[in-house]
Amino acid sequence: MLIEKVEEEIKVKGQEPIKVLKDVGRPCHCLKQKSLKNRFKNALIPEEFKNARFDNYKTENETQRTLFNATKDYLKDFPNIMENKPKQNSLGFIATFGETRIRNLSGEERYKVKAEHNSFGLGKTHLQMAAAKWILNNIRIHDEIAPGQKSRFDRGCRVLCVSDIRFMGELINAKMNSDGGQTLNKLLESAIQADVLVWDDIGKVKYSETKEGLYYEIINERYRQQKPIIFSSNEDIGTLSEKIGYAASSRLEEMCGDRLYRVEGKDYRLRREAQ
Repeated sequence: MLIEKVEEEIKVKGQEPIKVLKDVGRPCHCLKQKSLKNRFKNALIPEEFKNARFDNYKTENETQRTLFNATKDYLKDFPNIMENKPKQNSLGFIATFGETRIRNLSGEERYKVKAEHNSFGLGKTHLQMAAAKWILNNIRIHDEIAPGQKSRFDRGCRVLCVSDIRFMGELINAKMNSDGGQTLNKLLESAIQADVLVWDDIGKVKYSETKEGLYYEIINERYRQQKPIIFSSNEDIGTLSEKIGYAASSRLEEMCGDRLYRVEGKDYRLRREAQ
């Protein structure tokens, strides 16, 4: 911790303000580096995406270029998003033709539509994790310590990355725990209070009313607190509503505004295996 002198005015009724020097602690470089390492650890970036970066993302077709440019454009505006907290603060990639809609088709038609409207293997998760790492490395935040007054000290941005199947499974298991809701509340709090929530493959789990309630609680609270969500889904806007609930889906759509992208293209994993 470094100590620096800061000039401060003390107002005394009936007298001129008095200027005094006050010792104020400022985190040193080594503490900031330690904090960065802890934030990377707490972000829960999946091991298979530890090396995901923008410079090793493949842009071999128009869809991948759209995804790449959309993410980069979003991050250019990200300092403004964190500073001014606009309502449209999020980024979403969803399918043009949702997985649930495809599954409901007959065998031959399903194969044809899947080939024409594939949303898998486009690199959505790669870009999400690259964005998460960029935010962890580059964004500093001044917390509000009073209405309209921000701290003079900044801190690193807190990011949480979750995968839909694993995260919703943890929430459901926690809900069934006999600990008075402590584990569930802790999980919900982490998802709600993170500065940025990165939600991969949202809507992947099987629907239930309990899960719909959990989706809405997290998304609505982040909507209310104007905290961004970076998400992807292999559902379209209609089938996503069926999987997470219409209210939660509507909130996500509103939070994205023009930054909700409907994407489809060739599966990169299949092309790589064929080589």
